[in-house]
Amino acid sequence: MAFAQLKRGKHFTGALIGTALIAACSTTPLSVTPEATYPPGPQLKYNGTALLLEDYATIPLSGRRNDGPYPGKIDMTEQLGRANALRSEPADAPQADKRFFVPGQNGMLYVLDKATRQFTPYLDVGKIFPKFSTEPVYGMGLISIAFDPGYAKNGKFYTVHSERPNIAGPANGKSDAIPNFKIIGNVTPAINPPAGEVGFQSIIVEWTDSNINNNTFEGSAREILRAGLNFPLHPMADMLFNPLAKAGDADYGNLYISVGDGTSGERAGPTHPIPQRLDALPGKILRITPDITLRPNDMLNINERYRVPTNSRDPNPFISVKGARPEIFAYGLRNPHRITWDPASNTLIAADIGDHSWEELNIIVKGGNYGWAECEGPELRFTGGPNGGMTATQINPPLPYPAEDTVKVDLLDKMVPVIPPVAYYSHHDGLAVGSGYVYRGKLMPEMVGKYIFTEMTTGRLFYTDLAEMIANQGKRVKSVPIVEIEIAYKNPDSANAAPVKRRMYDITADGFKRRGGVPLKETVLPGASTITGGFRGGNLTTGKVDPYGVPYGGGRADVRLARGVDEEIYLISKPDGMIRKLTAVITPPPAK
Repeated sequence: MAFAQLKRGKHFTGALIGTALIAACSTTPLSVTPEATYPPGPQLKYNGTALLLEDYATIPLSGRRNDGPYPGKIDMTEQLGRANALRSEPADAPQADKRFFVPGQNGMLYVLDKATRQFTPYLDVGKIFPKFSTEPVYGMGLISIAFDPGYAKNGKFYTVHSERPNIAGPANGKSDAIPNFKIIGNVTPAINPPAGEVGFQSIIVEWTDSNINNNTFEGSAREILRAGLNFPLHPMADMLFNPLAKAGDADYGNLYISVGDGTSGERAGPTHPIPQRLDALPGKILRITPDITLRPNDMLNINERYRVPTNSRDPNPFISVKGARPEIFAYGLRNPHRITWDPASNTLIAADIGDHSWEELNIIVKGGNYGWAECEGPELRFTGGPNGGMTATQINPPLPYPAEDTVKVDLLDKMVPVIPPVAYYSHHDGLAVGSGYVYRGKLMPEMVGKYIFTEMTTGRLFYTDLAEMIANQGKRVKSVPIVEIEIAYKNPDSANAAPVKRRMYDITADGFKRRGGVPLKETVLPGASTITGGFRGGNLTTGKVDPYGVPYGGGRADVRLARGVDEEIYLISKPDGMIRKLTAVITPPPAK
């Protein structure tokens, strides 16, 4: 059985059948560094920085599809508009300045007109694929979209969606589901994890639109990759192309794909090592070339739907490792549900959602190992046994984090150093790090060079300094400073009133009620969250307050960020189905 062993100076831990084993190899104690100690309470606070937020567009109502008929029935007690992202076409596309593409997680891909702020159904992905599923809630459904760098000429783009194989219906999509449409090729064999049963699948589809000047899809679909997951949640999530690569470059046309671990790593048992296994796709960043004609000398995948960079000037890191998946670009991640590439600094950043203790921001490098599920945030993490789910300084006595930090990875001969997160925060401040972008727009010049991101469950908005993130690479115990941003919201019901500073949680809750959302008796917002107040073991957890002592009302704000071709930043909130835009700096960050 493949497994990872983590060596930390004078301490050794092994993850074997999901059990963490600690053996002290010396009687000399090591000090616990304060920065790597799990804190007693919230650490992230305001520093005065405040941004103006305005309503932008209202997402159409939709319902989740489980094993029943598609589309799912609209339920006003649930999230009203489950948009997962907002993406612009490449800048050279004829309509790039006029519209956004918005993947609705419940199955519909929309076009959003920038002038009218109206949505048009563009492509009904859920209707085409009979096994399409949004269950369980949160991460599944129609997840993301990426445009081919040659989209302006070839009309190609890519989507990720999830399926449950046990749903009735043909495995392949239906060519007669929508007009002027055909499916090219059959379903590809699923690349399944090497351990555990598979109950869910993530699928990448290449779409070719024959007319990119209108707002309806007419063309073809070709399945590229189908990956199995052991458990629900943490599926394949985000995709992007290198924005710096030009035609003829070694990285041109290569698609980067973030894949969650399907919760395999946090479970005791044979699935635990999967994020560290190089013969498995979950818990990785992948890199493939969908256009099989682009570099014909590169390795052709066995399904003949994509190639892997192998013979180019920039090959994937594990192509020569026997037994390793050649698609892997980086590994050891839990749920890197959003990735972004900052062209100005040539930096690839992943927002990696943690388990019980820490949320991470990681700068991704080729071949990098980010430590999950042996590490979480800046600490050792235990799986199984009495300390299962806890980190090293949460146990008694706490376990120090020595300077030496290497992992023995099956299939590799040498110990591998673990790359630490450049920024992290504890679960006293939030439960799920959201998407983020390095700001390069014009409306907020004081924020240029800041990585702005969300905390999804609470709706809090944060920033870090990109230059500090880059300088902090490889420094295990030191997180760059993370600062909360105050939001000054321009109330749509009071057009002449001055903006008021409010929590995004409350803005979302008001929007949910305004659109006719029906709160459950126990919670203000749909969903559950132990940090805002929610359900645990069937009972409501109460008394949850923010770091400033103001109570939450339960549920999840479920806020994500998006970025347009103009580099401006938008906030998407699922409970009220709203898109809002950051439009100005009210108070700039303090001078350093």
